[in-house]
Amino acid sequence: MNLNINDTVSWSSAAGNLTGYISNICLNLNAANQTVPWIDITCINDKGREYTVRLCATEQNLKAMGVTKVFDTETV
Repeated sequence: MNLNINDTVSWSSAAGNLTGYISNICLNLNAANQTVPWIDITCINDKGREYTVRLCATEQNLKAMGVTKVFDTETV
C-alpha cells in the first residue's frame, strides 16, 4: 500500500475503529532490532482532543490491522 503524509487512513485496534491523517513517516527499529517503516497518525478523540499514534507500517502489520486509505467522495 502506498501511504503518504496527509493521507487519511482508518484501521481497527483494541480501541475500536479509528480514523486519522498521516503526519509523519520514518524508519526506526522494531522489537526484533530490524529497521522498519513507522507511520505517525494524528487523530481526534470524542472530546475533541488531538493525539498521535505510531503504527508499524510493515505490509503484514497493515493487513492485520485492516489499514485502508479514506478517500474524500466530495465532488468539486
